[in-house]
Amino acid sequence: MQFTKLFNSILDSTIWQESKETKLVWITMLAMCDKNGDIHASIPGLAVRSGVSIAECEEALHCLLSPDKYSRTKEDEGRRIVEVDGGWRLINHPKYRALLSAEERREYLAQKQREHRAKTVSTMSTPVNK
Repeated sequence: MQFTKLFNSILDSTIWQESKETKLVWITMLAMCDKNGDIHASIPGLAVRSGVSIAECEEALHCLLSPDKYSRTKEDEGRRIVEVDGGWRLINHPKYRALLSAEERREYLAQKQREHRAKTVSTMSTPVNK
């Protein structure tokens, strides 16, 4: 089972200025993508999974495929997806996957440091029997 971490920065992105249907399709695509950022679906299938009509899904896809001059990411003129055989690919997927890995590594190291400190404190407070 895969999961997708939803970064809270989405709330400050231009996607959050789009229609609720576009946001639903986008978040559905985030949830559906594989480890390479590919979404394998037809438009009717994506519409059903997103809970929108086929026309709303087509409109959302048009938006996601189009340049976004206000996007924080300038690669591909701010487009969010590209068409691939059998569906679409999330353009920024590698970037956010790397951010996730770095964040998870920091969290792991912080947890290990907390465990080490707790262990050190408990051994220092244990009386030594002579």
